[in-house]
Amino acid sequence: CSLSMALLPPAVALGLLHKYHYNYNYCFRFVQQAAGNQYLHHLRTMNSMRSLFFLKRATSPSVSLGYTWKFSKSLSTLPSSVERLGGATSFPNEYPGQNYEFNWTLNADGVTPLKKSAFRITKPLELKIAGLAPLTSTPLKVKSTASKNTMKEAGSDSLSFDDYDEITQRTKDLLSLSDNLYCPEGHMPGTSSTVRVITNSSTLAPKLLAYLDRAPKRESTGCSITAYALED
Repeated sequence: CSLSMALLPPAVALGLLHKYHYNYNYCFRFVQQAAGNQYLHHLRTMNSMRSLFFLKRATSPSVSLGYTWKFSKSLSTLPSSVERLGGATSFPNEYPGQNYEFNWTLNADGVTPLKKSAFRITKPLELKIAGLAPLTSTPLKVKSTASKNTMKEAGSDSLSFDDYDEITQRTKDLLSLSDNLYCPEGHMPGTSSTVRVITNSSTLAPKLLAYLDRAPKRESTGCSITAYALED
């Protein structure tokens, strides 16, 4: 806002600024006392620069009381340090892929979605929101017998705990840098154990959702089992 007082005694101006705190109703009263009733029609809209300009032009030197005191506070007089500030932003700034509560749970799982694009997927509609197409045939049946013989277990001779920790941390770091994260959630088939898979693969996410049993969607507080799947 801007407030400009010209041709008013300092006592009147200071009383207006300090005692009445920029109240335009009292501004009307003070100028009535200082300038006379014939100029009051120029004070009906004191909340604009245009009205202040008319007031200054309408007040002739014949009613001047011998003082010139001006106070201004406007954007045009702001210091350069303020003008250099960046553009305004809104908070909260949430949208599909950017949910603060869900991002915190991912952070607790060791993954931080730095690109602000992480989708919690619990049903086919949420796949579409993430820009993915659900599978037409569900549930997806998976034969895991063959993989049991080739899967390395941490702490075994083929995979030490140190190597496992290093690979896991490296996977989390690369997932954090991914452009998009897809996080299917559900029950492990035939059980009530909740599972979350954090992946950057747009082809794997629909298959995972079709494989997991659908679970009631509750607050995002994490799941009993968290898996990480990184696509190079």
